[in-house]
Amino acid sequence: MTDKPKSITASPTREELSYRLGNVRDLMKVENLDYYVSFDPVNIYYLTNFANNVHERPFLLIIEREGIPKMVVPLLEKSHVESRAIADLEYSNYYEFPSPPGKNWYDVYPKLIDKDKKVGVESAMPLRIYEKTPGVKIVTDIIDELRIIKTDYEIGRSVHACKVINKGHKEVLKMCRPGVPEFALYQKVTGIMTSKTIQDIPNANFIVCKATAAVWPPSFSHDPHIIPKIFAEMENGGPHVSIVYAQVDGYGVEIERTFFLGEVPQEAKKPFEVMYQARELAYSLLKPGENMGEIDKKVRKFITDNGYGDYIIHRTGHGLGITGHEAPFLAEGYDRKLEPNMLISVEPGIYIPGLGGFRHSDTVLITEDGYLKLSKAPEKLDELVIEL
Repeated sequence: MTDKPKSITASPTREELSYRLGNVRDLMKVENLDYYVSFDPVNIYYLTNFANNVHERPFLLIIEREGIPKMVVPLLEKSHVESRAIADLEYSNYYEFPSPPGKNWYDVYPKLIDKDKKVGVESAMPLRIYEKTPGVKIVTDIIDELRIIKTDYEIGRSVHACKVINKGHKEVLKMCRPGVPEFALYQKVTGIMTSKTIQDIPNANFIVCKATAAVWPPSFSHDPHIIPKIFAEMENGGPHVSIVYAQVDGYGVEIERTFFLGEVPQEAKKPFEVMYQARELAYSLLKPGENMGEIDKKVRKFITDNGYGDYIIHRTGHGLGITGHEAPFLAEGYDRKLEPNMLISVEPGIYIPGLGGFRHSDTVLITEDGYLKLSKAPEKLDELVIEL
């Protein structure tokens, strides 16, 4: 069994960010690009350690094959960028949006790119920026691609983030009883996770910090993406499904469990066991070289062969990293092989209206010879029946 990597709470070093930038430039050369422009705030954060929220004042990161990247920023935000960015950047300011003629972002930005060059742009780039981008534009998600394989630093940050959610989930199971309202769970457990984040990382950037802690009781746990009413109450029996997620200073992880309060309804035992075995099947296939689409296909077949094929409504897993949902995907139709240092969730689910939902989820690191669970909570049925 691979030893769990050490927890890291420190900000990335210049060397870490320089390594990521070098990888971007390597792919630029492969795709014969002279420039690459990033608008996506997630990707800008990945390369610079500066986080922003998308609004009418755009931030644009311009990368050439050599030299210091250029950042187009609103004058209002320049000091904000300088206070958080760790990477070396050259700044080009614009006055405001809207602004007097000649002082807007679209007056500054095009001057930084030669008109006859090949320019890579993200698929997420808004049309208004795409149209103002000079050169021969090629849509390619280079940074998203590089984020799929985590560096040792990123893994260490995710290990720490899992400590935060592990603590939060433990409190969920401790607190959850019939009659406890959703809001009380959310308020207390997110507070615990937020407090731990602050204690461990006093200078955390709260633009990239989030905490969610909720439980779907059996009356609506069959609908995994429903937004519950804040005073919805926990119920006798189950299945209840916990959802604990955190983005801890830029690193997103999750843990989820199906559990029962007081007793397990007879009709819930089989679907729980099928979900659990489907999960074990998925884990048995987690090793470098395995096709992710085929893993999902085999897990779906197992659930279907056991009589619950009509109750599958989502994939077996998704990637985690500096967001809570990103590539890669354990999903049929996603024809890519697992590689070491991918970080994924494993969460095959069964959702039966009138009975409830059945899903465990963990944050899982792909290693050289298999996998390592970074999150931790009870897993077996007898461990997940809470005595009243």
